[in-house]
Amino acid sequence: GSTSFIYGPAQTAPIVFTGAPTFTLLSCVTPDILVDLGRHQSNEFTGINATTPMVDFDIKLNSCPAGMNFIKYRIDPVTTATIPAQSVVALDATSTATGVGVQLLDGAGAVHPLGAGTDRTFGGYNPTTGGSYTIPLKARYYQTSPGVTPGQANTTMMFTMTCL
Repeated sequence: GSTSFIYGPAQTAPIVFTGAPTFTLLSCVTPDILVDLGRHQSNEFTGINATTPMVDFDIKLNSCPAGMNFIKYRIDPVTTATIPAQSVVALDATSTATGVGVQLLDGAGAVHPLGAGTDRTFGGYNPTTGGSYTIPLKARYYQTSPGVTPGQANTTMMFTMTCL
């Protein structure tokens, strides 16, 4: 026997999508940080490269979701880096002190690099559980010129985090 097929017009059924797609942003919550480097006498600054004692602070990575492959971060000066090799950042326009900058150090007290191309991978993140973490850092005043004048000494740095 032979088999014959009958072809008719194509049958279509409408497909309707309702609602909107849901995208989940994989990121941690990082609150702003205010670091008080304290009050210092001008006679503490004995010459270029003199520093004040280091002040510990943490960048908090709160409520990090599970499922990310990694967390990378970098810190950029909002002002200029006056001594880039030492990660010393210029004071901002609200400052009245002169002759000093702010130096950023890692948790062990070594110079923490600043700016583009200095991204570091945060090694403490657990992709299975997520969680909250801290990145320990230090900062201090750093004498940048022979003379120091007293006054307010402020600067700002920006923390950028990349999660994937």
